[in-house]
Amino acid sequence: MNGVDQAPKKYSWFFLLVPVMIILGGACKKDSGTGNSPDVVVVSANGDIAGSIDQFRQVLGVTVNNAPGAAGGHREINWDGVPDSMVGKPLPINFFNATEVNASPTRQKGLTYAPGSGEFRVSNNNFSEVNSQASSQFATYSGTKTFANISSNLWQIDPQVAGSAVAATVQGFGIVFSDVDAGNTTFMEFIGESGSLGKFYVPAHNSSSSFSFLGVYFKKKKVTAVRVGHEGVLADGQKDISQGGPKDLVILDDFLYDEPIKK
Repeated sequence: MNGVDQAPKKYSWFFLLVPVMIILGGACKKDSGTGNSPDVVVVSANGDIAGSIDQFRQVLGVTVNNAPGAAGGHREINWDGVPDSMVGKPLPINFFNATEVNASPTRQKGLTYAPGSGEFRVSNNNFSEVNSQASSQFATYSGTKTFANISSNLWQIDPQVAGSAVAATVQGFGIVFSDVDAGNTTFMEFIGESGSLGKFYVPAHNSSSSFSFLGVYFKKKKVTAVRVGHEGVLADGQKDISQGGPKDLVILDDFLYDEPIKK
């Protein structure tokens, strides 16, 4: 992919035949605030995850929005839209929701991070400049750039109205992960207006690829924030658990979420 405003890859419906776990309810949850419910859709996959991502797009709303003012549909971020001049440097927490005058619509996607939740970066070499011992374990899913919080293993995504510094909610969020080795460690926790809506674990990758995907959609709940947690911190410079290191290290690629709506 070249640029964040490029349309997502098109996949044949053949890929929907690949193994995918779609769960109505909370079977993947831990410490859920809602318990089991038919109002939660979970799409979880490893290996060839293309069909699962395409399926989650259908859940979110098939139209891809690339400018402020959209209604319905969904947004996607891949990190190739970050210019080379920003690679390997701290990424502003509102990089993908710029609000300055004449900001590019490709940077007005309604995604920000909670202040003080670590250092976010984009890399074009799977973070070998941060952790040369573990970088060989990672891979890019789309394009040539990947994303990570290099200094914290728990950080938060805060939706905003696209192109505006106004707090917003979504109903679903999905992320592509690279090199989740251990089950029940890497997770996404969804926060609602009255507290946690549930913690959902990312499946470990299988032998066919390093990729895992997790997408969760709440049919009747509004998500005010998404917390992402994982065992290791890249900046510690340790080996990955698969290399004999003490903790599982992961990086991330594509983000998918429905259009953020003002609270």
